[in-house]
Amino acid sequence: MIEKMHRFFQSFPDTPPIGVKGDYRCSVHYKNTYRLDKAKEQYSLPIVDIYDIINYTNDFLEKISIVVKTKDSNKYNPLQIDYKEIKRNNELVSVADIVWMKFTNSGHLGVVATSNDINFDIPLNENEYDKKEWRYNPYKRKNELVWKYTSSGILIHQLGEYWDTSFVLVFPLSNIPKGYNRGDIEKAVGNYLIHKGVPIIDFYSHNY
Repeated sequence: MIEKMHRFFQSFPDTPPIGVKGDYRCSVHYKNTYRLDKAKEQYSLPIVDIYDIINYTNDFLEKISIVVKTKDSNKYNPLQIDYKEIKRNNELVSVADIVWMKFTNSGHLGVVATSNDINFDIPLNENEYDKKEWRYNPYKRKNELVWKYTSSGILIHQLGEYWDTSFVLVFPLSNIPKGYNRGDIEKAVGNYLIHKGVPIIDFYSHNY
């Protein structure tokens, strides 16, 4: 079954590349507007109901043979999320084996993401877009100088929006197919939602 879904695991056709000298379209920093222009386009499209998004996502996961144990219960209160409990209840290999989504106050899907790092970061003003900070990377076991704000937070601020902090959608990845990882599933879910007509403000994020 997963072979029939292969196209969704490929980067979206117009996704700007990373690491190409002189091509900065992938960046939301230093006044680059490629991703902001796409965000404005997505923001102008009709909002898709959250429960349709839940159904699309669970249907896709089932099509690639991921067991969906939490159907119709993917809506979480961010203040009550317990990654270890989600791992235990869904027999995950890692607490990071989830796909999650957050929304704007107006109901737009802001981003499709993965890992146990749900957040609602957003700059206070445009002077903070290009700020960096030292942050510990538990996988590399060292501090790294990284952007303070995520691309989705910057794009939401540029649109004059705010995050809806009352809920997030979480999809546990119980049995990721052999040869794939959670990042692959994140990419495929995001691209499948685009295929189903769901606007995503940070349109390219799940492709990186």
